Amino acid sequence: MKQHHHAHTLAALLMLVGSATAQPPASAASATLVDSAGLAKGTARFTDTPQGLQIDLDLQGLPPGQHAVHVHRHGECAPGPDPAENKVVPFGAAGPHFDPTQSRNHGDPSAPADQVHGGDLPNLAVGPDGRARLTLRSAKLTARPGDKTSVLGRSLVVHERPDDYRSDPAGNAGPRIACGVIDLPGRTPLARHTFDGANVFPEGIAVDEKTGVAYVGSSSEGHLYKLVPGRAKAELLALGGSPGREAALGLKLDAQGRLWVAGGASGKLAVVDAATGRTQAVLDTPSGPQTFLNDVVLAADGFAYVTDSARPVLFRAAHAGPLPRQLEAWLDLGATPVRYRGDAPNLNGIVATSDGRWLLAVQTSTGQLWRIDPRSREVREIPVDGGSLLHGDGLLLQGRSLFVVRNVESELVRLELDEGYTRARVAQRTTGLPFKHPTTLAAGRGAGLLVVNGQLERQKNPPPLLPFDVIEVGRP
Repeated sequence: MKQHHHAHTLAALLMLVGSATAQPPASAASATLVDSAGLAKGTARFTDTPQGLQIDLDLQGLPPGQHAVHVHRHGECAPGPDPAENKVVPFGAAGPHFDPTQSRNHGDPSAPADQVHGGDLPNLAVGPDGRARLTLRSAKLTARPGDKTSVLGRSLVVHERPDDYRSDPAGNAGPRIACGVIDLPGRTPLARHTFDGANVFPEGIAVDEKTGVAYVGSSSEGHLYKLVPGRAKAELLALGGSPGREAALGLKLDAQGRLWVAGGASGKLAVVDAATGRTQAVLDTPSGPQTFLNDVVLAADGFAYVTDSARPVLFRAAHAGPLPRQLEAWLDLGATPVRYRGDAPNLNGIVATSDGRWLLAVQTSTGQLWRIDPRSREVREIPVDGGSLLHGDGLLLQGRSLFVVRNVESELVRLELDEGYTRARVAQRTTGLPFKHPTTLAAGRGAGLLVVNGQLERQKNPPPLLPFDVIEVGRP
């Protein structure tokens, strides 16, 4: 806990006023708070004003006295792990405090934005009748969609005790007694598919355009799952752990009903019958000091192209006809403008234009977007107008609209490309939906997009938010 002492008062940043304030407009974001038994405890409304985000609280049925109230990182009001206590607690799935500036420090809400959690708020005073009606304002937060400091898709949590504004990670505020997800009308997922198990860490997805069935791989266990439209629970298709499927990263489904599964650090790619889950072939790569097969695309030229995020090589194999046994080291990226970094994943998501003329790939470590010519093997960077694609992961190409998921930022970016795929501009950035370190996406059967919440940043610490899920959202 880093200590901060400030001469300025709480009113310099946050204003606490009575219930006689004007009602926020009907279009404001809102949260309905409930206790751990599901009983309603009131509402909160969130409205942007020139003075900052206005939070209007109208709560009841709470214990009298002072209570900590915070904006938490995740929009999940369900039981979940508390790393500090190493156990599942009520509303633990809401995660830690929202910390958009990565201060990693809990403290006085009046402190500068880069020194404390953005989600730190003043204590809530509950009267003898169990009611609290008041308004807070925070200059650190907004309800604007896509903004780094937006509370949309986060949660508002009330604690049992007051915040001492000193103790990490939550001010010694005690158990979480009420929680509500913050959102605008119409921003909830169209559908949600959940997985059993605490070690799934889903990564890749492929969709059968005829049936709408989606296939998802486990990055940690290599299991393959089926997501059937209309069913909330994912179904196990095949257990992982077999040669070539110690992990299941990028997935694609070919015309023969076979899944092409990138195997990560194994340096192998498995071809699996999507109907039976049986492995039909395992394609190997030349031995090397380090490898990480990450994503695969089946192009119209008859080849499957596979990215390696650790080794500067683009691999390929024919996907039409008899299955080969080896992936060809088709393109030495070291002889191109692409420069690999050793401290982060490099070439990652890859897609192909519908005619197979171009391949497009994103480099996670730098945010660069690349166009690759399968005929000449020429590689050129695609300049992007409108901001960074750093931490770009999975891609989806629909016409000249390219969708990019940024895992660390939990953001979905829609790019519009020019006719020659030589330049791109950011058309829309979407955050605030219940994204949890998303890894990739795919087109659903209708107009929706299926987004995989991989939570790969939680593979070691802190523990993941369960259950793992894939959500369907509207196309931005």
